[in-house]
Parts: sequence; structure tokens; C-alpha cells
Amino acid sequence: MRARLLVFALVLSVAGSAQAQDDEPSSPPVYTRPTSGEASLFSGRTLGVGETMIGGSAGWPGIYAIVEHAITTSFNLGVRAGLTYGSPVMALVPAVGGELTIPMRIHLLGEGDFDMAAYLEPAFAFGEGAAAGEVGTVYSGDFGWSSRLEFGGLLGFHVQERLTILVGFGGGIGFVHVPAAGDPSVIGQVLARLGIEGLISRDTMLFAVADGGVGFADDRGPGGPVFDAGLASVIFRISLGIAYLL
Repeated sequence: MRARLLVFALVLSVAGSAQAQDDEPSSPPVYTRPTSGEASLFSGRTLGVGETMIGGSAGWPGIYAIVEHAITTSFNLGVRAGLTYGSPVMALVPAVGGELTIPMRIHLLGEGDFDMAAYLEPAFAFGEGAAAGEVGTVYSGDFGWSSRLEFGGLLGFHVQERLTILVGFGGGIGFVHVPAAGDPSVIGQVLARLGIEGLISRDTMLFAVADGGVGFADDRGPGGPVFDAGLASVIFRISLGIAYLL
């Protein structure tokens, strides 16, 4: 009799445990992004596979629209186009033109609230010579174009819920060509990036991103340098905008 009671009690215990497990809420979903799960458009934290983010910004040297898609959680590819009233290449001078950039982010490391990624940004600028990087010379008002590749590393710090701080370091290399000035000139860049992203809802983000550094160009000899001040020029770009996760 005692044995039957023990068996009956064991059966009730197992049944009660199974019922309790059925009543428990399901496990939280696994985020498709590498770490915190919050969307990021500029930091080392890439978007989740299949996600797309669109945005717009204004600042210096122009106004821009951007769309970025996550081909995988580790590789994001985008398109950024803008109208410029200054040079996106280098120097703080007014100039009318346009720019097309193909931003790419490659996630390298994610640990807790920290992310690291590499970035590649092929870019093409055109318009007045000054917009393309021909600054302060007699050719600044002539039509010109430039192509460059910017590259480097990005760090993302998820400092608190809905807030990410980003830091980046890198460089660039390319060409500036104003046909009236002759052959294309080689340019180089050393860059630093600082920014902040804040989510005001699950899918909507405000951001501020600034790039700063110095640019270099070859000396054209008798034709004069690309820059009137010598072989170096200041680089400064800032964007204030909003983005939305589709």
C-alpha cells in the first residue's frame, strides 16, 4: 500500500512539473543583431539579417538620404546620395555639387554592449572644382570630379537602453580631377569619427555624426598645388538626422 502511495505521489509530481513548464512564458527571442539588439546605422553594431534602415540628414557639407540593408548580420551594404553646398572631400569652402557613397560595414567583434566593425566607403563627388577638392585655385569654379575610398574601424558602445556612442578611425585615398587643370591629382586622408545614436521608439532613431581630419595632395609643380595653403587641408563633416527601421 505504501509503495502504491509513493508511485501515485511521484506521478502527481511529474505531472505538476510538466504543467508548470507549459504555463511558463516562452523564452525571449534571440536577437538577429550581434549584441544589444537595438538598430544602429553608423556604429560598429550592424543591422540584423534582412533588415533595412532608411534615413535623411542635413549639416555640412550638404543634405543626404541613405538606405542600408543587412545582407547578413555581419555585412551591411548601403547607398548614400546628397546635394552639397561645400566640399565633402576636404576644406571648408562653399561649393555646389553632389555626392554618391556606397557605405559598407563588416562586423568583427561583439561582446555585451561593445561592438567593433570595419567600414569601407567608396565615394564619388562632382560639381564645381572646389566641391571635388580643388580648393582656392583658379580652377575652383570649373567643373570637376573626384573619387575616393575611405576605410577604417568603428567602435560602438551601447551605454544605456536606446543610446549608442560611436567612435571611428581611418583614412582614405583617391583622385581629384578638374579637366581645366590637367591630369588628375592624388589625394590622401586621415580621419576620425564621433557620433551618437538615440532611439525614440523601437524603429525610429535620431543621430549626430561628425568626421574630422586632414587631407593631403600631390604638388602639381608649375600648375600649383591642389590647395592654396600648401599640401594639407582640413576635413570636417557633420550630419544631424533621423532614420527609420523598415
